[in-house]
Amino acid sequence: MDINKIPVLKMITTQMDWLNQRQKVLSQNIANADTPDYVAHDLAPLDFADLAREHGRKLKMSVSSPSHINDPNSRRGEYRDKEDKKFTSEPSGNGVVLEEQAMLVSSTQVDYELMTRLYRKHVGMLRTALGRGA
Repeated sequence: MDINKIPVLKMITTQMDWLNQRQKVLSQNIANADTPDYVAHDLAPLDFADLAREHGRKLKMSVSSPSHINDPNSRRGEYRDKEDKKFTSEPSGNGVVLEEQAMLVSSTQVDYELMTRLYRKHVGMLRTALGRGA
């Protein structure tokens, strides 16, 4: 049994991947805190509803006309870099506020730990269901 084909675990893995990429972007922001004209970046939020829709594509709706019901799975989120406009800028043009970056890093770390715990719990439930114990 390939556990990567289970939609919940796949969504958790995708979220963990996004959080890992975000941590890299935030660390680049902190590393460039003294670089003139550097603008702080962040990844666009990963929409968990989009992930659920993506995994729901396996079940196709059956309608008599394509104009009756719009397919709710028509959108797909991708990782994309965005400039965050809420950051201030110094006279050198640097837009990195270390306190805000530290808060974002901390939040990302907490979210990653949560996803790790969720993954472990789901795998534990699978092991229990298969009779192998947690």
